[in-house]
Amino acid sequence: MANKKPYQASAGAKNYALPADLAPMPEAGQGMPPQLTPQQQAALAQKAKEFLDSIKNKAEDFQKEITTKFKKETVGLILLPPRPVQACLKCGSNTVKVLDEFKGHCTTCNSDFNTLDMLILMQFEGANLEEKFKKKDEADVKIKEIAQKKLPQINVSSVLLDEIWDMCFKGKYDILNLLTMGVILYDTGMVGALKASEIHKRMVLQKFEKYVVTYAIGGSLVKGRATKESDIDTFVVIDDTDVTRMTGAELISKLRAIILGMASESGFAAGVGNKMNVQIYVLTDMWNNIKTANPVIFTLLRDGIPLYDRGMFAPWKLLLKQGKITPTPEAVDMYMKSGRQMVDRTKFTLRNIAMEDFFWATLTPAQGALMLMGVPPPDPKETPAMMREYLVKSGLLEEKYVKILEDILQLRKDFEHGKIKDIDAKTIGEYMDSTEKFLSRLDKLMVQIETQEVKKELKQLNEKLIDDMSAALKMLDVKFNSDDVVKQFEKNVIAKKLAHSKYLELIERIVALHKEGKGDRREIASLAFEQERLAKDVFEHIRAEKGKKVEKYKISAHYSENKKADIWLLTDSAFIVMDTAKADTTIKKFTVDKDGCLVKEAASNLKELNAVVEKFAGTPTTLTKATIDSLKKILAENVKLVIGA
Repeated sequence: MANKKPYQASAGAKNYALPADLAPMPEAGQGMPPQLTPQQQAALAQKAKEFLDSIKNKAEDFQKEITTKFKKETVGLILLPPRPVQACLKCGSNTVKVLDEFKGHCTTCNSDFNTLDMLILMQFEGANLEEKFKKKDEADVKIKEIAQKKLPQINVSSVLLDEIWDMCFKGKYDILNLLTMGVILYDTGMVGALKASEIHKRMVLQKFEKYVVTYAIGGSLVKGRATKESDIDTFVVIDDTDVTRMTGAELISKLRAIILGMASESGFAAGVGNKMNVQIYVLTDMWNNIKTANPVIFTLLRDGIPLYDRGMFAPWKLLLKQGKITPTPEAVDMYMKSGRQMVDRTKFTLRNIAMEDFFWATLTPAQGALMLMGVPPPDPKETPAMMREYLVKSGLLEEKYVKILEDILQLRKDFEHGKIKDIDAKTIGEYMDSTEKFLSRLDKLMVQIETQEVKKELKQLNEKLIDDMSAALKMLDVKFNSDDVVKQFEKNVIAKKLAHSKYLELIERIVALHKEGKGDRREIASLAFEQERLAKDVFEHIRAEKGKKVEKYKISAHYSENKKADIWLLTDSAFIVMDTAKADTTIKKFTVDKDGCLVKEAASNLKELNAVVEKFAGTPTTLTKATIDSLKKILAENVKLVIGA
């Protein structure tokens, strides 16, 4: 390795010069690589692309053969921008002339030479550089043989990743510039990631060059293992020594938003989908991290490669390698204590999982299951008993799952009362298994309850539909039986325009769902609402058609001292609103016997009264002496009946 020279192939960064008409812009600062204007880059890319299109088939054959022979070692193939004709590559004479854009001729040695280069980026496994270079030299022989057959019009050479990293450490970044401008023919992910990093670096330097100390890469990228899915780990160190108007934290916060925004733009510009992870440090913090042996910084210095450096990174890396960067006693003590702190934090986390996470993970779904059964969410300690009452007794749930909930509730209680102070990971695992089983069973229970409730709601909806259709037919004095109620309703109500035509569609849908025994609860609720509305309209239409107002079946009664009651005589039943002046008055329900006497007193409410009145068919009720005697007993002897009030 001692005799090995830094990489200086025909496409080498050190001696590579751009054509005069594509000269780079002036350098932006010390160590800044030459940059091309967008127009210059576009012109170079276009020329390379046109040439590549002309030799597409040959280039593809070359790529396949190279990546087959050196599958593990080949990282990428890049067609570099055309190089200017300055001197003969064979004799070094400057007596050259241009034959075309990609070929020159030397008049001294009378030979032609190519001006277009292809670079093969390679990575060999080996214990040391000498072994890697030996393998590379052996590969070069085969590569040149293949190139001479497949692509004689292009200069093909290879370069190790180690050589590129060596150039970066020596401040020779031109090779990165070439890779950025080149056309990628094959890439395992390394070239695209490196291109994105280089573009991002340029954007950062253009905006903050005065303050950027180091821009470095790390992770799988520097190890040559980056793929098209790998993260791109980059580190930016900013000089904050002359920043006086804000703290280091504020500076990092402001820079982070800008630099992270540039990261997404650079990935798009490079045409890669890799996520770019950017770590931003200010110089003072960086130095403190070095002194205190921060593991992240040690890893960065040990493995990182500077794509830009103002003379700080390389010395740091060398000092680390020489063992001259050592942690302070305080840093050693802090790191020693951190282990115990992490264990204590783990214990606290396990305790919190046991007390809170398992508690809420089981209690809330259990309450949800009860709510689905129509039970209001109970208190935590009452939940197991409620589950036994409504779920276990009905055969929907097994007792062992209620026991799981009880055990978890007891665990939380024991922690709260100090009976248990810590819990080990094994016990947490056991509770985790129990919780998983509990939740899996409750998922199935939810389906069971949902199915049961759907059937129940469909049954109620269908019964309500039949009741409403029956009431409407009774109001029209139509004879029917349970088997032909739908047919008679369609014939005597819908066909006579006493109901909206879409009522029939609603009836058919409800009957079909009830027959099937399953449906969506939201649809069922919507159907119930619509059925209620349409039924109410039907009753009003029928009454209007028959000239029967419900109010005519109501009698007002005055009794006692200025009390007023409303009496509804509805054929075989009667309702009495005891005191109309009170909002919370008592409402009583009676059965009207064959003599007109009000019997079988029962408590009622306004909802029940409205439901009966709404469907009332309008059959007259005979007011007899027995009826009046009943009213005297219920209200008062001095009751006075007022008709039409």
